[in-house]
Amino acid sequence: MNLTFHSPAFLWLLAALPVVVLLHYLRARRLRHEVSALFLWDRATRAASRRRRIRPSWLLFVQLLFTALAAFALARPATLSRRAPDVVVVIDASASMRSAAAASEVGDDRPTTRLDRARDVALELGQGAGRLALVRAGTVARLLVPLDATPNERREAIAGLEAGDASADIGGALELTGALLPGAEVHVITDMDMSLGRPTVHVVGEPVTNVGISALEIGIGQVFVGVVASGPQPAQTRVVLSRDGAELASAEVLVPAGGVGSATFPLPDLSGIIEARLAGPPDALALDDVAFVGSRPLQVVTDDTQGAVTRALSAVPNTQVTYSRGAALLDAEVVVLTGGGAPSTPAPYVSFAAASPEPVYTVIRDFARAHPLLRFADLSDVVVGLDPQLEPWPEEEGWRVLARTTDLTPVIRVRESGGPLALELAFNPSQSDLTLRPAFPALLANVVGELRSTTRLRLGEAAGAAGPWTEPGAYLAEDGTATLASLLSANESRLPISGGEAVLREGAATQAAPAATEPSSQEAAAPTVAPAGSAPTTAAVVLCALALAALLAEWVLRRTRFAGS
Repeated sequence: MNLTFHSPAFLWLLAALPVVVLLHYLRARRLRHEVSALFLWDRATRAASRRRRIRPSWLLFVQLLFTALAAFALARPATLSRRAPDVVVVIDASASMRSAAAASEVGDDRPTTRLDRARDVALELGQGAGRLALVRAGTVARLLVPLDATPNERREAIAGLEAGDASADIGGALELTGALLPGAEVHVITDMDMSLGRPTVHVVGEPVTNVGISALEIGIGQVFVGVVASGPQPAQTRVVLSRDGAELASAEVLVPAGGVGSATFPLPDLSGIIEARLAGPPDALALDDVAFVGSRPLQVVTDDTQGAVTRALSAVPNTQVTYSRGAALLDAEVVVLTGGGAPSTPAPYVSFAAASPEPVYTVIRDFARAHPLLRFADLSDVVVGLDPQLEPWPEEEGWRVLARTTDLTPVIRVRESGGPLALELAFNPSQSDLTLRPAFPALLANVVGELRSTTRLRLGEAAGAAGPWTEPGAYLAEDGTATLASLLSANESRLPISGGEAVLREGAATQAAPAATEPSSQEAAAPTVAPAGSAPTTAAVVLCALALAALLAEWVLRRTRFAGS
């Protein structure tokens, strides 16, 4: 319980207490007496003045009591119940939080990470809190313990918190906290220096040196590895590729300060799971020193009679191509049709339109250069022959147009959801110069690579009921399929202090903050000034009654004193 005043300005009336004392003893009571001579009384008065001392009396006590009670009553006192505030603690669980912290940050030589420091800050913030929401901000934000968890459960949850995700969804965490505890204190513990408005940001970590794998891709007969580094100096490292423990290739990579280095390894056999690892001294973060990529043999069935499609598919490593006139009726892993239509079975397919007897030729002007299926496939000014009798494709849900002609007619589209992968082309290979360009085998190789690759996830992501994982590795399922988990995040490998891959959804910070009409727990417990004319508090009424009683007692004492004089 705490005492507060709605009108504290009236407490200045307590300054009248010394004035009451002064007036009480300066006031002289003059009584008339008949005497024979005045010189004796004058001498006695001067002697009495020298011996005069302040002596308390009941009349003075009652006057002081009245003045004090009146001042406190006008100040309108009130008792305030203050409870522990609700607190929300959002902890960044991205991979960079696993990096080693500098010794100067913790003040000694003990090995520690940014996550260790974040745990200490979270424990401090949780002390003395009412309801406490602990939120892990990884690729997906989630609550660690129930709001009514005991202090021991909170400490265990903080101690058991693991980091390692490829990104931190700070925005999603703030939205979650706004729904869990509206109006609570919000604290974000992260290694990224950011401004979120109302939430308080606690930045942990110092800049340290690190080298990590940021990209790992399989192309046509080659493997591409990208490397990033943090620190003011260029870094040199060795990249080693291996499969089943046997080294396949290696190369030295020089990474400019704050830049990106890369290496390309020609490998004719890309089957199986390929591991890329940095061979060098330990650095600040171990999660990005290894990454995985894999592929499996793929069976392709086609009805190609011209040979262009068959030759392009046969050039893709680890691909077995079979010709069949009834390819549309076969149950295969991939079906490539050159006469239009779709296979009768729900299998991934590539479908070229049937050859037109009188095609109308045009060129491709616009295509989605950044789409994975068009990687290394330059379709600029590709000539295509279209059947004027065929209607353009209607807009369908789940399909995306990848290329259009000069009159915006769609000629290539892909199904991205709602079924197996499907790529449809509105022209026949024999009526286009696409087959004469490098873009043609690159396009088919991208389709094959999209289908034969094993499931690849970044750390923190889940695939159905499997995962998520916070450690890189090749995880095998009971059916023999593999899920490859790698960090592959340039932002996390650079160990940001001034920025990073934190997903901040628009308005998330303001949603987490309480509305202006809804005070926070601390504001609800703080004294407020009541508007003029509002009802007096119970304590003020009691003090007013006591002041009136003191005033009545003072009147009675005064009359009694004068009556006895």
